[in-house]
Amino acid sequence: MNVENVELNSVEKVDSDNQGMQATLNAVLSTQASRYFFITVWAVALSAIKGWWIALIWYVVTLGTGHMRSIIENRFRKRSTRSTGQFEKIYPYIAMLTGVFWAVAPLLAWTSGEVFGQHMALIMIASGYLLVLSQFRASPLSALIVSMPYTITVFYFGWDSVNSPEFWQFIAALPVLFSAIAFALIFNLICQSKMEQANRDRLKVMKELEQARLEAEKASEAKSMFLANMSHEIRTPMNGVIGMAELLTNTALDGRQRIFAETIHKSGAALLMIINDILDFSKIEAGKLELDLAPFDLHSSVEDVAALMSAHANEKRIELIVRIQPGLGRMLVGDGGRIRQVVTNLVSNAVKFTYQGYVLINVTGEEFNANTKIRIEVTDTGVGVEEEKIHKIFDAFQQADSSTTRVFGGTGLGLTISKCLIAEMGGKIGAISEIDKGSTFWFEIELPVYENNDSARKLIFDANKRRVLIVDDTAVNRQILIEQFISWGFQPQAVPCAQEALDVMRRNADKGDAFALAILDYQMPGMDGEDLAREIRADASICETPLLVLSSVDRSGDSRRFRDVGVEGYLIKPARAALLYETAVDIVQRAELETAPADERIAKLETVSNKTTALPVLRRRILVAEDNEVNQLVIRHMLDSNSYEIVMTGNGREAVQQFETDPEGFDIVLMDVSMPEMDGYEATQAIRQYESTAQKQPTPIICLTAHVMASDVDRSQQAGMDDFLSKPVSKAKLDGVLDRWLNDPADVQRAQMD
Repeated sequence: MNVENVELNSVEKVDSDNQGMQATLNAVLSTQASRYFFITVWAVALSAIKGWWIALIWYVVTLGTGHMRSIIENRFRKRSTRSTGQFEKIYPYIAMLTGVFWAVAPLLAWTSGEVFGQHMALIMIASGYLLVLSQFRASPLSALIVSMPYTITVFYFGWDSVNSPEFWQFIAALPVLFSAIAFALIFNLICQSKMEQANRDRLKVMKELEQARLEAEKASEAKSMFLANMSHEIRTPMNGVIGMAELLTNTALDGRQRIFAETIHKSGAALLMIINDILDFSKIEAGKLELDLAPFDLHSSVEDVAALMSAHANEKRIELIVRIQPGLGRMLVGDGGRIRQVVTNLVSNAVKFTYQGYVLINVTGEEFNANTKIRIEVTDTGVGVEEEKIHKIFDAFQQADSSTTRVFGGTGLGLTISKCLIAEMGGKIGAISEIDKGSTFWFEIELPVYENNDSARKLIFDANKRRVLIVDDTAVNRQILIEQFISWGFQPQAVPCAQEALDVMRRNADKGDAFALAILDYQMPGMDGEDLAREIRADASICETPLLVLSSVDRSGDSRRFRDVGVEGYLIKPARAALLYETAVDIVQRAELETAPADERIAKLETVSNKTTALPVLRRRILVAEDNEVNQLVIRHMLDSNSYEIVMTGNGREAVQQFETDPEGFDIVLMDVSMPEMDGYEATQAIRQYESTAQKQPTPIICLTAHVMASDVDRSQQAGMDDFLSKPVSKAKLDGVLDRWLNDPADVQRAQMD
C-alpha cells in the first residue's frame, strides 16, 4: 500500500468536507468569550430598565457562576478519558444550574414595568436559546436539559400575559422564538453530525496509515533480510574466487598465466566493490546506516587508502601524492572505516578519470577547543566534469557520461554513498572541475580530538637544520617534501631537474656545505633518478652524498639495481610519512657513523640498543569451523603451515566437540556463522559455556562470515565472539586479525621457556 497516497487522499477528503464548518465552529464555540460578551450586553440592557445596582448584582453573581463552570470544565479536561466520559453525563445539569442565573435577566426585564421591558425579555430569551444551543455540542436531550431555565421562563411569560393586552403580542412572538430555537437545534445537529463524520474519517485514516506503516516496515524488513541473504550467498563463492586467485598469483606462473590469474582477482575485487556499494545504498535508503564511533588515526587512514590505490595508479603511469598538513592532530574520534571508504571512493574516481599527471590527496585541518575540523581534497589532472553536471554526479546511479558509449564503467553509487556518509557525520561534500584540466573533490567534517592520545609520534632524531636536497620534476611533490622535512627539523632545498641538482650539489661542495641527504625522484624527463645517481657517484666532489630514491613504479629488481648504483635507500610512492622520516634518519645516521673517527664511531655504536636474540617460532593451533569445502581450502592455503597447525571442522557441533576434547587446546578459533546442525552463534555460546564451567581462559573466537550487516556484528559480539572478519577474506586481512590476537607478551614468554 502506498502510504503517501492513503494519507493524502483520505485527509484531503476530510479537510474538503470540514474546512468551512470547522472555521464556523471555531468562531461560534469559543464559549467563554461568547458568554462574557452576552452577559455584559444583558447587564447594560438591565441597567437601562431596572437600575444599575440590580444589574450589577445580577452581573457579578452570573459572572461568578460562569467562572466556576469554566473551572470545572478545565479540571475535567485535564483528567483521564474515563473521567471525561463521566463529566459529559453530568455536564448538562451543571450547565442548566448556571443557566438559572442567566434566566433571571429576562424575568427582571419582563417584570420591570417599563415600556420596552417585555420586548427586551423576549429578545434576551431568543438570544439565550441561540447561545446555549449553538455552544452546547451534545445530543438533543442534553440541549433541552441545558435550555430548561429559558423554557420555564417562556411558560411563565405566557401564563403572566393571559389576561393582559400583551398576550397576543406574546403569541405573535412565539413563532419567531420557536424558529430561532429550531434553527439553533438544527445547526447543533448538523455540527454534531459533521464532527462525528470527521472523527470517523480521521479514525479510518489513522487505521489505514497504521496498516500502511506496518506493511512498509514488513517490506523494509523483508528487503533487508533479502539483501543480507543475497550478500551471504554471493560472498561465499566470491571468497573462493578471490582467495584462490590471490593464492594463485603467489605461485610460479609464466607471464600468460599470471595475466589470467590477476584478471580473475581484479574482476572479483571489482564485483565485490559493486556488492558493497549496493548494500550500503540499501542501508541508506532504509535509514539503517549506523556510524561506529571510535578513536582512529587520521594520518594512517589516509595513507592506507593511498597504499591501496597506488597499484592502480602505477598501472596507469600516474603519480599518487599524499600531503598531510604538518602539525595536524593524528588521533580523532569518528567512524574511521567510513572516512576511509569516502576517501577511497574519491581517490578511485580520480585515478579512473586521469590518464596522465597526478592525483593529490591533501589533508588540512583547523583545531579549536576539543574538536578538529578536517578538510580532505582529492585533486586530479584528469578529464574533468562539465559545470552543469557537477551537481548531478552526487545523485544515485548518475555519471558525468551516462551514454551507452561511455568509456568509464561503474554503478554511479560511490559519490552518492559518500555524500550520505558525510551528511550523516554532519559534514559537507562538493566538487569543482574544469574540462580537460582536472577536478577537485572535497569534504569537510568536524570530529572530536581523542583525549587519551598517547600515540603521537615523537621525533627520534635531532635534525639540527641538516641540509637536504630534493630533486623532483613535479612541483606538488617538491612542495610537500619541503613542508615535511622542515617540520622534521631539516633544511631542505628543492630543484626540478637532474642537471640543476648536480649544479647545486657541486656549488655547495665547493663551499664546504655538502648535503646530508639527496632525495631523487626516479621518473624524470631527460635524466632520470638512476642516471642522476650514477652521475653523483661518478663525481668525486659529491660522491659521498647519501642518496634516497623515490619511485612511483615498483618493478622487480629495482631495489637491487639501485643498491648496485650506490643508493642507500629506495621507497615506493606514496611513501608513508613515518616510513620516509625513519628511512631518511637511518640513512643520515649511518652515513655520519661511517665518516666519523674511530673512537666516536665506537661510542655511537655503544649507544645503540642491543638486538634481542631471535626467539624460536611458536607454531599456533587454529580451530576452523567452516562447512564450505572451497572456503576450507582457501583458509588452509592462506595460513602458513610452518607457523600454524590447522584443525578443520565441518559444522558448529564438530567444532564444539573438537574444542572440548582436544588435549593440546587451541590458540584461536575461526568460526563461520551459517553452518548445518549448529550455527556459529550457538557453537560460540557452547564454547563459552564450557570455558566457564571448566574455569579456562577465554580463547579468541573470530567471526568468519559472509553476513556484513551492522546487526550481524552486534549479534556476533552478543554470542561471545571477539572479532569480525567478513568474506571474501584476503590473506592480508586474515594475517592482520591473527597477528592482533596472537601476538601477546605472554606468548613470547612461553616461547622463551620452550
